[in-house]
Amino acid sequence: MTEYPPTDAEPIVPELDEHAAAEAALARLEDRSGAFTSYAIARDFLELSEIFAGSFERVKDEDWNRRSDRRADGWTMRQALAHTTAAAELFNQVILTGLEGRPVVIPGFASRDQLKEINQAAIEARAEQSVHELVEAFLAALHGAARIAAPLAADQLGRVVPVPFYGTAPTVAELFGCSLAHAGIIHGAQLAAARSRPIWIFFQPGMMRRQLTRLFHLLGLVYWPERGGDLHATIGVNVAGQGGGSWHVRVGPDGGQGKIGRARTTDVTFSFASADLLCRVLTYQTRPWRHLVLRRIRVSGNLGLARRIPQLFAPT
Repeated sequence: MTEYPPTDAEPIVPELDEHAAAEAALARLEDRSGAFTSYAIARDFLELSEIFAGSFERVKDEDWNRRSDRRADGWTMRQALAHTTAAAELFNQVILTGLEGRPVVIPGFASRDQLKEINQAAIEARAEQSVHELVEAFLAALHGAARIAAPLAADQLGRVVPVPFYGTAPTVAELFGCSLAHAGIIHGAQLAAARSRPIWIFFQPGMMRRQLTRLFHLLGLVYWPERGGDLHATIGVNVAGQGGGSWHVRVGPDGGQGKIGRARTTDVTFSFASADLLCRVLTYQTRPWRHLVLRRIRVSGNLGLARRIPQLFAPT
């Protein structure tokens, strides 16, 4: 049973400058962390699968129906698993379509405004599946992504694939990165055996840094130009401790773009005491105010822009 309609598109003739476009797309990745190499992508999918498999073994049967975050309208752990499984499968499907040189067309999914309804439909479509079936499908999707990524050359990773769920067209490498960050960070606490032990705490420092690099590329892709209007801004993020580093996201009327490293100038900069704290704040596992008081989070620059960040980057 699948919850997303299959892609359905006619083959197209590649443009003559496709190779040059791929080179330019790869250059924008600035892959100093190794986050977007085929080897690292495949290896991290397999590592993430092992982490999830071990964590799922510790989940009690009754816990699958508990709310998986602190929000009143939050999903249960089972619903989060259904959603994340659907998303992992969709990422694989979209990547294969893009690699074949065909446009991504998902019937019933034409614009980002439909994402909330599409997500709910995906969960409902899997309502009759057992937790065991969902777990098996999820882990299979992660292994499938590793198999797709492993043999890819640089020009394939740099191919741009427009999709209806992002504001900026991602590369194939970024789509893999979004899949890894979506499962391992965005839903890494919802799918954990205990809230105190989110999935990302099992990442080695190198993998944590790669995952954060992918996460900030994801944030650039999910930026809403419609909400930002004529805003042009650079948002910097510094993360201390193991797996940390510096990243920035540039946004404008044409969309957003995440990059590794410090920008020369930023409009607002967030500094976090640890990678774990950053992930917990982004996934609503902790409120930032207490950490601001304790100076474990620091904000400098345009505070008005800082307050707008959740609205500008919320996926739905």
